[in-house]
Amino acid sequence: MRKSVRIGLVVFGLLVTAGLGYRALQDEQALESAQLNRAAADRFAEEALSALADLKATLHAYVAPGQGLPFWAARSATLLDAIRVRLLALDAALAAIGGSVADSLDGIDQLTAAEKRARTYADRGEPLLAGDVIFTEVRDLLIAAAGQVTGARNTVRRDHDQRAAGLRREQAGLALGAIALWLIIALAMVPGAAPAAAVDPTQWRHELAGRLKKSEDLPLKDEPAAPVAHAAPVAPVAPAVPVTALRDVGEICADLSALSDFGALTGTLARVADVLGASGVIVWVASNDGSKLSPVATYGFDPRMVARIGTIARESANLTAAAFRENSARVSPAGGSTPSALAISMCGPTGPLGVLSAELRAGQNADEACVALATIFAAQLATLAFPVSVAPAADAPIEGDARRAAL
Repeated sequence: MRKSVRIGLVVFGLLVTAGLGYRALQDEQALESAQLNRAAADRFAEEALSALADLKATLHAYVAPGQGLPFWAARSATLLDAIRVRLLALDAALAAIGGSVADSLDGIDQLTAAEKRARTYADRGEPLLAGDVIFTEVRDLLIAAAGQVTGARNTVRRDHDQRAAGLRREQAGLALGAIALWLIIALAMVPGAAPAAAVDPTQWRHELAGRLKKSEDLPLKDEPAAPVAHAAPVAPVAPAVPVTALRDVGEICADLSALSDFGALTGTLARVADVLGASGVIVWVASNDGSKLSPVATYGFDPRMVARIGTIARESANLTAAAFRENSARVSPAGGSTPSALAISMCGPTGPLGVLSAELRAGQNADEACVALATIFAAQLATLAFPVSVAPAADAPIEGDARRAAL
């Protein structure tokens, strides 16, 4: 910030502070004047009340036996004049706050007239009439005047307290305003961060030239070259499923998707059996109510044996029925002279539609790769609309090769 701006801020702060100080001084003078007015009103009211009490005692002496009337009459006149003067002064103090004791002044006039009547009765030797005036009319006038004077004094005190509180609040606000002003000026005059020095755009060129010159002056050291580490050759990992098998799977799925004659399915199943390493494959299709499975296409099994098998009930205790019920893949390991077998559920939008079962060749195990390939074939076969023809159940029980075909 420039010096001229700082000087201007300081001058502005001083001028505003001077104005606030002048206003605070005016408030202090007004407060002092209010205090003097209150003190004067209190004094006038107290003197008026004291004079009223003396006047009451003086008037009682009018009817007291053995008292000199001229003395007490002169004293009553003096007290009435003093009361009138004090009430006029109190009325002037009340005028500053919009009040008045005009009623009390009228009461003093009435009190003067009543005193004259009482003095006349006492001078004529009629103490009863004088006492009646003093103890009735004069008493009521004195009580009313004393009450009005007391009320006027309380009004002056209340107005003074309210005005003093307002002036003190205003002075506190002026002080806070001055403090806030100087805080703002101080914050405005705090120096900010110094601006960054301008950088020569060509400085980097000079620095680069200096570094290059230093590198040329340094002597070269003959250091042996670090040996180059040659990475050991990584042995290729044979895939779990040969690429040729995957190619055959793709071709078989393409043929199945374009199949329109179910009579040609046997040739496709031969290729499926070759990929799976199976000696026989059967495609089972469920009846409309899902209670039976019927063979619709086979490969590798004697047709007479397949006809002898007929349909398989859903609740049958064999691998094919279990795969259909559980809608999952089931595997039977090889044992003795019995080869390994597998059954894969063919699932559609509404549930299992049939089963693809296969009997593997001797020495061929139903491993994960074989099950995965069979699952692909089963999923593709599930998209075909097979005709459901339920063959009659055979009379003789399934034995031997027929039991193996039913898995």
